[in-house]
Amino acid sequence: MDDGHAVLWSWLMDHAPVDTVRQALADGVVLDTWINGDAEEQVGAAAETRLVQEQERWVTTALTTGAIFPARPMPDAYVRTVFHDLLFSTALYAAHQAKGRRTVDVPDVEEAAARLRRFVARAPAGLTAAGVVFFVIATHEDLNAIAYYGRMAADDFLHGRLHRPWSPVVLQAQLALYHRLGWVDRVFTGTGDMLTLTDRGRAVVERLRHILAASGELAWRADNQRWAVFGEMDYDTVLARVAPDANAQTAQYLKSLGLRAGMRVLEVGCGTGRATVDLGLADLVGPGGMVVALDPSRTLLDKLEAKIRARGIRNVQVVQGIAEALPFPAHTFDAAVAVAALHFTDVDRAVAEMARVTKPGGLVSALCPPPEFDVRTIPMVALWFRPLTALAERLGVPFGEKNGLPRGRLQAAFARHLTDVVVTDLPRTVSAEDYRSFLTFVLKGAAFFQNILCRLPYHERGALIQRLEETGAAIAAHTTPAEKQAVVYNEAAYGRVPGA
Repeated sequence: MDDGHAVLWSWLMDHAPVDTVRQALADGVVLDTWINGDAEEQVGAAAETRLVQEQERWVTTALTTGAIFPARPMPDAYVRTVFHDLLFSTALYAAHQAKGRRTVDVPDVEEAAARLRRFVARAPAGLTAAGVVFFVIATHEDLNAIAYYGRMAADDFLHGRLHRPWSPVVLQAQLALYHRLGWVDRVFTGTGDMLTLTDRGRAVVERLRHILAASGELAWRADNQRWAVFGEMDYDTVLARVAPDANAQTAQYLKSLGLRAGMRVLEVGCGTGRATVDLGLADLVGPGGMVVALDPSRTLLDKLEAKIRARGIRNVQVVQGIAEALPFPAHTFDAAVAVAALHFTDVDRAVAEMARVTKPGGLVSALCPPPEFDVRTIPMVALWFRPLTALAERLGVPFGEKNGLPRGRLQAAFARHLTDVVVTDLPRTVSAEDYRSFLTFVLKGAAFFQNILCRLPYHERGALIQRLEETGAAIAAHTTPAEKQAVVYNEAAYGRVPGA
């Protein structure tokens, strides 16, 4: 291994890449958005022109200073790819954050450039940090794909067909580098050249995966896939088919809150407004009251706002934000509630924030899915989702996530910040009778398995979902109605803010 290659290897063996990738995420600089749902990405002509201008400005500076990488300066094509892919991905991410759709306009490109400037200014390595982020993530995707398939056709690799949702321009040079570093072997077969990982290559994949996990990159990917697909499905209709008594149960829960006309109520994680307007939360506070409906997803809030306009509702205010950092002063609300939302949050921070913004003596309450619900409780699903079970075991990750808090976590969070805490169980039916809706809900909407999907090569994510849809039809045809459902128990928690 020459000195330049040794420098690249050293970045993988110390803590610097973890800090660098973590800082990039904090500044909103990303490589590919990992929000691949059904919607197509679109870049306007003016935005494309502006993107190229920004790219060339960064490329010129990097080439002049030899910033990517100083010990082994990279060729022009590699440097150009680094900045094209970072700027495009970041602009796409910014567009989705701001507008809830993947349509990039000039302001999104400007925002991406501003984020990249901020990141480079803060990073100890300066402009070199952009190369580090690209190298760590792109190399992981390259080697992880070969590891996943065991053998990968060299032609598929070089064209990025199976693993590169961004540019394949530099893959020829990358493959040559991986050969020189001793990470990849080429096997000659009767059907063409195949690529395999060496023992050293497998060690590099594990190291890169550790970097992505420790920096928060893998968790970020899963969350962004989740919010994208949440916004691209008809959530209300799908939920009604998967949980046929969910609306009745939620309406009953809302009535149990004891809200009165004239109250000012915060709803955390309002989504499309199922509880807010469809099931009567806004009605409970009357025209003299106000529901402030908060959610992190611009797409979901757009759907809620459409309902508000269509129905002429005047006592609901929509705010984009996150539960862990509520954008309101202390003691603003008479009550704060969350319906099927806290399991997507850092629950202790979310409850602390809900308590902070609620007046002393005011109610804080949450309705949450069953603790650690395993969809394999449904006999049909246990058989149907065997491929996911096998993948979870192979990848060394939990079978599912975000599908309910661990038993006792909700009560403990309430007890830390509130008084007079009560937690009750509410029965609910979960059904896979409509197998397409069930698959849409658990893999796309509620997205229980993004922790698995975000670790797969790009092409394999879609292919796996397609295979499950095909097998679901056959399995549903040969199982009884009783084998397609289970009764689960949601948790409803209530508490009061101290100091009344």
